[in-house]
Amino acid sequence: MSRPRGHSEPSDGGGSSTISVTCVLDGRCHSVPDEELAIGIAYRGGQYSAVCGHVVTPAPMVAPDGELCPACAERDASHRRRRGFRFRF
Repeated sequence: MSRPRGHSEPSDGGGSSTISVTCVLDGRCHSVPDEELAIGIAYRGGQYSAVCGHVVTPAPMVAPDGELCPACAERDASHRRRRGFRFRF
C-alpha cells in the first residue's frame, strides 16, 4: 500500500492533477493523483490509490490502456478527456 498508516481513504481528485494508470489486477485504467505517485516513490511501495479508492498495481507502461474505470471517470472529469486526447493520433 502506498499510503502511510492512517491515510487509507480514497483520494478526492479535486484540485490535483492526475495520471491514467492501468492496473494489472482488474485491467482498468484508473486516475491516480500526482501526490499518490510521489508517496509511492518515497515509500517504494509500487502501489497507488486511485481517486475511486482502488489500490492500483501498475501495468507496464508499454501495455495499452485498459477499460476506463467508471468510478474514476465520475470523480475526475479530466480522466475521460485525457484518455480521448491520447488516442486521437
